Amino acid sequence: INDAGIAVGDAVGGGINAHAVELNQATGVFTTLAAVATLGPNSFATGINDAGDIVGYTMNSRGTFGWLLKAGQLTAFQFPGSRPTMALGVNRNDEIVGSFTDAAGDTHGFTLKSPTGPVSHWQQIDDPNALNTPGNGTTVNGLNGAGDLVGFYTDSALNVNGMLATP
Repeated sequence: INDAGIAVGDAVGGGINAHAVELNQATGVFTTLAAVATLGPNSFATGINDAGDIVGYTMNSRGTFGWLLKAGQLTAFQFPGSRPTMALGVNRNDEIVGSFTDAAGDTHGFTLKSPTGPVSHWQQIDDPNALNTPGNGTTVNGLNGAGDLVGFYTDSALNVNGMLATP
């Protein structure tokens, strides 16, 4: 939810597929994100900043990839060389965070700066205590304007732990 009271998420109606939506809390009106719907079914809106820029991810026959919806323009992306990529949060600077799975099946967090270019900057994030084995690792699911990251990781005892990383 942003400071204007716009929340994002997903809704399932009339079938089994999820659709990315926004909710205006002042009016109670849900709106399907039509631009995101062009990517196919099973789209999830996972973050919004105060400018109204929305991030999320879509799962379709081509795979799982992240997206940014900014001023009506949709940009889809995947972490270079990854399999699934999920965008989970965005700050006021349009820095995006999330997770991706590498070819070995390990989960890593990421940050993405300048997602609409001209040159995007990716950074892999791994908590030093994370167990990097298939199905385990690090996920980054939020950040603030200062670039502080929050998320979680799985340790060698298979415990899930919260994390805070500062630049």
